[in-house]
Amino acid sequence: MDALIVGRAICGLGGASMYSRVMVLLSITILDYEWPVYFGLCGLTWGTGTILGPILGGAFTVSSATWRWHLQETPQTVNCDNIGKHCQIDNYLSSQGLKSPSFDVDAPTEPLVPSDAPEIEAARSELIDATLMLHDLILGPKEYLMKFTHDWLISMQAIGRFNIAKSIPIHEEVSYADIAKRCGVNELDVRRILRHAMTLRLFKEPKRGVVAHTAASRMIAEDQQMADWVATTSDELWQAATQTVNAMVKHPGSQEPNETGFALANGTDKSVFEVLSQNPPRAKRFGSAMKAWTEGTGYDLQYVIDNYSWKKVDNGTVVDVGGSHGFACTRLAKAFPDLNFIVQDLPPVIEAGAKTVPSELSDKIKFMAYDFLKEQPVKNADIYFFRWIFHNWSDKYCIQILRNQIPALKKGARIVINDNVLPEPGTMPRWREERLRSMDLTMLELQNSRERELEDWAKLFEDADPRFTFKGGKQPAGSNLWILEAVWDGDSTTQ
Repeated sequence: MDALIVGRAICGLGGASMYSRVMVLLSITILDYEWPVYFGLCGLTWGTGTILGPILGGAFTVSSATWRWHLQETPQTVNCDNIGKHCQIDNYLSSQGLKSPSFDVDAPTEPLVPSDAPEIEAARSELIDATLMLHDLILGPKEYLMKFTHDWLISMQAIGRFNIAKSIPIHEEVSYADIAKRCGVNELDVRRILRHAMTLRLFKEPKRGVVAHTAASRMIAEDQQMADWVATTSDELWQAATQTVNAMVKHPGSQEPNETGFALANGTDKSVFEVLSQNPPRAKRFGSAMKAWTEGTGYDLQYVIDNYSWKKVDNGTVVDVGGSHGFACTRLAKAFPDLNFIVQDLPPVIEAGAKTVPSELSDKIKFMAYDFLKEQPVKNADIYFFRWIFHNWSDKYCIQILRNQIPALKKGARIVINDNVLPEPGTMPRWREERLRSMDLTMLELQNSRERELEDWAKLFEDADPRFTFKGGKQPAGSNLWILEAVWDGDSTTQ
C-alpha cells in the first residue's frame, strides 16, 4: 500500500561517511502506524531493519508492506542501483586522500571534484539535484514562493560594503560590538545582518554575542576575487536586475546595450562597458569578480587546447579577437609552437597585455589594438577565435561583428567560438541549467545580450552571410563552454 509522508524532513550532518552525514528524518504512515524513517543516500533505516541500497524515490517492499515515496515530480519506480553510483564520491575522496565537504572554517576551498574525474563530477551533480528537489518539495509551494530571497542580497551587500568578513580574524571569535566599531556600523544593524547571513551559512555564532567564520565567510575574508564577487553581485548586478523589467517596458525588445536595467539603475545613457571604463577602481572590481566566476574548473583553457583540431592549421595564424591580455594565446602557443598568434582588444587592454606575455613567446604572439565593431584589419588568417565574446552582445551586434570579419576572410577560413550554449529544457541537471539561465538574464540586465541555443548560433551565421557554413559544435566533458565552428565557403574577399 502507499505510504504517505505526514511528518517533516530534517537534513543534518554527522556520522562516519559522506552519505551517512546527509540524512533525512521522515514520518510515514503504513497500516495506520506512524514510523520514523531515517535514510541516507546509501540506505534506509526504520525500526530495527535496514534496506541497503540508495533511496531517492520509488516503490520498495519492506516485510509485507509495499510503499511508494511521493517525493518525485512524477512518482515512479526506481532501481536501487541507479543511485548507488553516488557512493563513488565518498570512495573517490577517500582513495585520493581528499577531505570531505564541511561548513567548518578549515574546510577545503578548492573544487570538491577535480576536472580530471568527470564521472565523479557527474555523480556530484546528480546528488545536488536530488537534494534540491527534496528541499523544494518538502518546503511546499507557498513556503517555496515566500523565501524572501531578495533579502539575501541585503546581507551580502552589507558584508561587502563594510568589509565585515575581513574585520574578523580567521580563527578568532569577535563580539558584535567590536565588529561594529571596526566597520563603523551600528551594532544592532551588524547583529541583524550577520544573524541573517548565518542562516545562509556565512559566519556562525559559537556562543551568544560572538561571531566566527565558516568556510564560506573565510573565503570572502581571504580571497579578494570572492570579496569582489560578493560586492559586484550586490552593488552592480542586483541594482541592474531591479530595473530590468522597467527597461523592458521603456524599451520593448531593445537590442541596444545602453537601454538596459544597468543604464536605468545608474541614471545613464551609456553601456556598462562605457560606465566602467570611466571608473577604473569600479572596473577593476568588476573584472576581478568575473575572473572569480571563470576560474572554476569548467572554464579551464585546457578544454579548448585538447578538443579542437588546432594542428590542421600548422604554421598558420590564429587571431584572438577580444583576447584581453592574451591568456588563451599564451596557453595555445605553448601547446602548438608552430602556430602564430595575434591578440586583439581595445588599446588600454592591449597595452597591459603586451607587458605580460612570456619573453620566450614574444616572437609567436603579437598584440594589436582593434575594436571588433569595426572592419577586421588582419587579412588571410586561418582562424579567428572568439572566447566568451558573443554572449556579451545582442543578435544585432553579433551579426555586425561577424560581417566585420568577412573582408579579411580567405576561402576556408574558420570562425571558432568558445562560449555558452543553452540546453534544451530538462536535458541537464536542474541546478546547472538554472545557472546558465541566470547568466542569460544577467546578460539581459547588463547589455541586452543573451545566451543562445545551438540553433540560435546557426542562425547568427546564416543572417550574417549565407556563405558561412556553420559546422556545429561540442561541449567537452567537464567544460562549461562549447567549442563552435563556422567555415567561410565564399571566395576570398581579401585584396
